[in-house]
This record gives sequence, structure tokens and C-alpha cells, in this order.
Amino acid sequence: MKLISRLFVSTIAVFVFAGQAPASAAVSLGACAGSLRAPARVAVDAEGTIYVSDPHADQVAIFDAWCRPIGIRTGFARPLGLAVDQQGQIYLAEERKGCVSVFDRQWKLLSKLGIGDGEFQLPSHIALVHGPSGTLVFVSDSKANVVKAFRQSDGRFEFGTLGNGDGQFDFPTGLCASPNGELFVVDQNNDRVQVFDQSGKFLRAFGLSAATGGSSGRAQGAFLDSVGRLYIADTFQGVIWVFDSASGQLLSKIGSFGQGPGQLGSPAGLVLDAFNRLIVTSSATRRLELYGIDSFLHVAARPASAYVASGTTLVLEAMTGDGAATFQWQKDGVNLIGATNATINVAGIGPSATGGYSVVVTGNSGSVTSSVAPIRVLVAPAIASNPQSMSVLSGSDVQLEVGAVGSDLSYQWLLNGVALPGATSASLFIPKAQSDKAGTYSVQVGNQVGSVLSQPALLSIIVPPAVAEVVATSMGADGFHLTLNADPGYRYSLDTSTDLLNWEPLADLVLDSGMQEFVDLESTNYLHRYYRFNWVP
Repeated sequence: MKLISRLFVSTIAVFVFAGQAPASAAVSLGACAGSLRAPARVAVDAEGTIYVSDPHADQVAIFDAWCRPIGIRTGFARPLGLAVDQQGQIYLAEERKGCVSVFDRQWKLLSKLGIGDGEFQLPSHIALVHGPSGTLVFVSDSKANVVKAFRQSDGRFEFGTLGNGDGQFDFPTGLCASPNGELFVVDQNNDRVQVFDQSGKFLRAFGLSAATGGSSGRAQGAFLDSVGRLYIADTFQGVIWVFDSASGQLLSKIGSFGQGPGQLGSPAGLVLDAFNRLIVTSSATRRLELYGIDSFLHVAARPASAYVASGTTLVLEAMTGDGAATFQWQKDGVNLIGATNATINVAGIGPSATGGYSVVVTGNSGSVTSSVAPIRVLVAPAIASNPQSMSVLSGSDVQLEVGAVGSDLSYQWLLNGVALPGATSASLFIPKAQSDKAGTYSVQVGNQVGSVLSQPALLSIIVPPAVAEVVATSMGADGFHLTLNADPGYRYSLDTSTDLLNWEPLADLVLDSGMQEFVDLESTNYLHRYYRFNWVP
């Protein structure tokens, strides 16, 4: 997705903190959920992509700017602190490794801060400051009660010790920096925010409980906006406090404790994106809560997916806090005729609707173009022909096939309801099938908009008897005697011939035991009489 960088002039402008910051007007915009378990920290990149650390799931979840899940990166060791720089590089702290790793956009590991693993006791939050000499990376090491700073040009330094004096910490957490060189540090157990310059020199501090009129709320995440408002996540009380960053005076409160829309449960991380949306991790409710701040733009699609089933309805919706506004929806950068309302509703959508959607909003403070939402319309899967049941001899090659229609189909064969590893094509080939391959086969056919299960096919593997032979013969007064030896339980045919060319069935047998005698009462009527004893599959 490419973000067109036209932003609301009144809110995303110059960083000049003259006088007290105005109180923020916040509007609840809904939530992002996906597969979050206990989201902790959040960051956004220049394109509006949202990254969320989820330590209990050892993963980072990724959403696009339309709040649609677009990926999950797994295998981390309790990820916590998270930040994204101007080049799209991702900084990720892992608690169990005690490290902060730097990845490129494709999650290729580029480097680790300091000594790598073991550099930190608890790397809780990360703040980035961009300057002419490179990116300065601040990391709050909560258990060590220090803030560590790293820059490629001039190395590493740290500041802070355990205590409650100026420049001392008792479990530092949230970090954020202003463009004028101030670093704000949430000093959790001292229930305050301390402010430093970028060299770690103490400047000032203000208390949190005194300002909010309550008890310590175990503050964590911090973010500073362009007009000098400091947002603090109060984990215990389930709210976001907004302060004037210069004076420490409380300006407003966002959200409330609870599980309902717009409410928060253990908020821990927050960030303000380019569209003036405050994104807050709500760990206890397993989601991200979004709030529009002042002039904002929020866009959403229903269904909340990059893939839409053909024949269904696609709804695109824009919300703005800019007062009176006009809208123009676009597809692949071209204006959609008549799509000039805040919401567009396309019923019976077809594959031709596939494309990238965005909206241009013009309001009192200028124009802004949303990020582009790629939407692909897919035909849902359907079974055209089911796999067929069959019986085969042990050691035979078997091929089962399914016919299906739909877009971008995937296949998964199952044996007795259990997925077969690697069996992911429209046909299933079983070479030299043995008895362990017998059972009920079905195939799940799916794509991003649905799935369907075929009817079952029964595969029977027939194992031949180990023995089927005539072991003795003798002529008796009543006819020719044959002693037959074969595995019991199978069906056998005893055939006879007078010329070894033309054979006729003499008896159809199922032996109850290994040995059985058979008397051919007609044998005395022939000059020559031949016999063969066969298993009948």
C-alpha cells in the first residue's frame, strides 16, 4: 500500500509547543481484533501498517491501515517493546532473550542493539529519535531501572539508577520523544513522568496521581502528539490520560475501564498514526481500540478482509472529525462515478471489482487521501466431482481425485478426518498402497472466502492370502480326493479342465481352517482331469 502524504493541515503540521496544548476531542472508532491474545505494544509505519507485540502468543500481529489483519510473525521470545523507523525498519524487544533486534520490512534480521542477547533485563518500551547523525534508539530497561540509548554514530550510553530522586527510576516503562529534543519517561512505581534531554540530563518531572486525582494506575505507554499533548496509558484504571507536556497539567481523559465499545482493559501501548487515530492496546479485551483525535480520518471495509466473496456485498466507510467534508472514492487511483458519500455499498460484487480502494476527503483544514485498501473478489469454492470409493490389491498404486471450481483454490486431503501432510493438490497419489492406507478419504477445498468438504470415498485394501495350494491327492472309491491348504476366511475357487486350456469352476469355497479335503465325485467320468486352486479377490 502506498500512503499519499496529504495530511490535515490543522493537526499534523509543525512541532511548536507555544503555551498550553488544547484539550483533545476523541471519538471512539471501534476495534481491531484478529487473533490477538494479549496485545502489549503497538507501532505504525509511514504507510499506516499497524504492528502489535503479543507476548503471551510469542508473536507480532500486523494490520493494515484499514484495521484488517494482514499477517502474523511467530517464534519470538515474549516480544514487548516495538517501534518502526522512517525507513520501515522494525525494532523489537524480546523479554526472554533480553535483546532488541532490528529487522527490515521483510523481517530479515539486520542487527541487535548492544551485545545482543542479554543486553537487557526487561526491554519494555522503545522510542526512536531521528536526526542528522542517525537514529537514536531509547529502550527502557524496567528491571534494571535504567534507560539505554544506542546510536551507530556515537555508540551506547545509559542513565538512571534505582530511587525516587531526580533522574532516578523505579521500574521505567513508557518512552516518547519530542522533536525539540526532550525524552519523556514513565517512572511507573514512582507514579510520575520524568523529562530528559537527549543526552540523559534531567529537566523536570510531574506526578500522575496528583494530576488525575486518583491512586497510582501503573502507567505504561506514552506518546507525544504534534501540538504538545502527552498521552499516557493507565493500565490499572483502564483509561488514557492526556497531559500538557510542558506543564504536566491534565487536559482530558480518553476511554474508560470495561469490555464494551470504546472501553479499555489493561491498556499498555499506544501510538498516534498519520490519520490522527490514537491506537491503544487493550490487553484484557484482546484487541486494539481506536480513537479519532480532533481532525481525523478513519476508513474501514466490511467484510474486514482483503478478500471478498463474489456475489456478496462490499461496504466501504469513512469517518472524519473535520466537520463538514466531501468524499470521493477511488479505485486504482481513478474516481468512482457517484461515489461521493461517506459510505459506498456495492451489492452482488463480482471479480471485476478487484482493485485498490481509497477515499479523498476534503474538509475545512484541507484534503487528505486515505491509504489504499487492496480488495480481491474471489469465487467461493464448490465441489464439481467427488473422489470415488475403490477396492484395490495391496501394493497397487492408487489415485484419488476431486473436481472443484472457484478462485485461488487450496486443497487438503484427510484420512479418517485427519489432515495428510503434503497432500495439498487436487489429486492424491498413493504408491504401492498397503493396509495402513485403507480408510475414508475426503478433501477440504478452500480459498480466502470459504471452504467446502467433499463427500467421503472409501478405500479398501485387499491383502491376498499367504497360502493357496493343493498339498495332496488320492483316488478313492467315491472319486478323486484333493487336500487343500489355504488361509481361512478368504474365498477360493477350485477349477477343473480336461485340456489345460478351458477351465470351468468346480467349487466355490471358504475354508474354516487351514486344511480341507474336497472330493470330486465326477472325476471317474473323465479320462484326463486337471485341477487348479485359486484365491478369488
